[in-house]
Amino acid sequence: MPTSAPGISERRAATRCGDRPGSGFTLVELLVVMIVIGIAVAGASLGLDALRGRDSALAAERLRWVLEASAERAQVRGRPIAMELLPDGYHFSTLDADGRWVAFDEPPVFAEKLLPQQMHWELRVEGRPAERLVFGTRAPRFELVLHTPEGDITLSGSETGAVVQQRTGERDA
Repeated sequence: MPTSAPGISERRAATRCGDRPGSGFTLVELLVVMIVIGIAVAGASLGLDALRGRDSALAAERLRWVLEASAERAQVRGRPIAMELLPDGYHFSTLDADGRWVAFDEPPVFAEKLLPQQMHWELRVEGRPAERLVFGTRAPRFELVLHTPEGDITLSGSETGAVVQQRTGERDA
């Protein structure tokens, strides 16, 4: 009893021997694949550039939330919490029983954070330059200006603990 249709075994034998014409990619097929890869790479790089521009805005928004949380946490606990500015980021500390500032890193909110590249800042507390922002039973009035490649972002804090964010200067891209 035959197990296959006639002629199939002959085609398989011809294919195995390399008699099939056009066994490979044409120049047009290769060009199409290269164009598709080029478009995909260009799209990915444009997407990454857009994300880089959002880094500073997201960092400023995150910082605004953390500052408000710091003011609330200090009031609830009855112990001061300080945000200390570093050249490339910030971290939090609290007073210990001996009156020394010690690391306060209750994750994830108060963990040390790094700023996006090309971002730096200026802090003014009660109108004077400062490197530490201390939240106690009442929040300080402060202005934190974040200098970013896209423009300046100002975070203004009030005695209620509320922090207002506004863009104060736009730079040309």
